[in-house]
Amino acid sequence: MNSRFNNNFVTNWVLNTVKEKYSEDIALVISHSTLRINDSEQCMSYFVPITQQGNKLAHTFILNGEGFDVLGISWDRLERFAELEEYNITVLADAEILYAKNDEYARRFKLLQKKQRANLADKTKMRVCALRAYAQAKSIYLEMLFASRSDIKLAAGYVLDYLAQSVAFANLTYFKKAQTAQLEQLNDMEKVPSGFYELYLSVIKEKDGAEQKRKCYNAIRIVQDFLSVASVETTAKEQNFQDLADWYAELSYTWLRLRYYAKYGDFVKVYMWGIFLQNELNDVCEDFCLEKQELMEYYDYENLNEFIYRADEIEHYMRHAIIEGGGVIHEYSNTEEFLDENA
Repeated sequence: MNSRFNNNFVTNWVLNTVKEKYSEDIALVISHSTLRINDSEQCMSYFVPITQQGNKLAHTFILNGEGFDVLGISWDRLERFAELEEYNITVLADAEILYAKNDEYARRFKLLQKKQRANLADKTKMRVCALRAYAQAKSIYLEMLFASRSDIKLAAGYVLDYLAQSVAFANLTYFKKAQTAQLEQLNDMEKVPSGFYELYLSVIKEKDGAEQKRKCYNAIRIVQDFLSVASVETTAKEQNFQDLADWYAELSYTWLRLRYYAKYGDFVKVYMWGIFLQNELNDVCEDFCLEKQELMEYYDYENLNEFIYRADEIEHYMRHAIIEGGGVIHEYSNTEEFLDENA
């Protein structure tokens, strides 16, 4: 996989397409790379539409084995990022403008980044954010008590995630790589609950579900002391399996992440990207009436090969389900194929 070539190609294709077809419909094209495997690569991440026509630029596809999601984010949602109401603060905070329709739109985007920085420096607002993240961790823990198999590890990962976010907010900061590199940043923070770093790592290493629950309880208590804080069911026939195909095209990059980090023995990143994929699988399997796919049950930090083997099996199962359901995976083996279909 030549990631740099793929990134450059997709970025240039988006920029050229915007200029040629959407010059009146898209305000900005933005680069954001902190969540990619190689975060030094500048790559188109999302665009900001200003008309309904502009939303048509959105694409999810796989190029040379690498998944891409050309995503539109509205001004309203960017406002929520600025107000710290969205999960991945980094999407706005660490973004760069690759294209602007005019100076006014560029200025508007930079003002949102400035507003976000001001909120991150506001001790009162960040206290509220810290308490909110802590409350979310407790809520997930309560669900974890009744969980089994993969769902125990899934819940444990998100308990750690939101507790770590709470600590970060108390330090007037955020995680540049979402939930996957929290330990590195926690190590550099001025105020971290005593023992939290070690307990975080211990939870991820833990193989026994009951013991994981106990350790998550201890982590919650540590952060609590630190903060001083006392449907309608849908049938498969009603589903459009093209939606599942688009979901897979977007999530295929997560399978690449798992394989990449497992290859280099980075069991923390494998765990944290694993819980993300497990959460997504839980949702789509329920939505499309598919058999529940247990992934995190196979996690063992000393034997990542078995975990990746299970991830591969699940990927094969999802691809088969998509095709059987009539969905089409937009997948190209080379750039010429991509250009032919998207001319």
